[in-house]
Amino acid sequence: MNDRWVARRRAMLLLAAGLLLSGCYVSTDNDRFPEKKVIGRATLTREWTGDGASLVLRDGGSFSASGLKLEYFECALGGVRKKSGDGTWTSLEDSDSTSVLVNFSDGCSATLWAGESDGKTVLWATQADDQEVLILK
Repeated sequence: MNDRWVARRRAMLLLAAGLLLSGCYVSTDNDRFPEKKVIGRATLTREWTGDGASLVLRDGGSFSASGLKLEYFECALGGVRKKSGDGTWTSLEDSDSTSVLVNFSDGCSATLWAGESDGKTVLWATQADDQEVLILK
């Protein structure tokens, strides 16, 4: 139980650092990234799809994913890769954005951000050193 608590704490610290760094980066390259947006948990709870990937965020904090290509941390095979499986998710809101942390049952974690693109609410994440952006609608 203690190891799991430490892993979650590390993941949340990485998420917070990512939010700070991504906010700085997004502000310098707005054309490539969706506009940041604060959205509530009820809006997040649904199926998100795009680029051959699917992410189903369920009420109660569980999720299932298929073909989700993200940069993963907290696992043996970290880095950018496609991943499928189940796990839990949490959301974190700051003054101008919402982020979603997905924790796969094998310990791998990744972060997505809520945004708006073409008038639609999306979840997005950068891939491969910010050269590619995954957008789920």
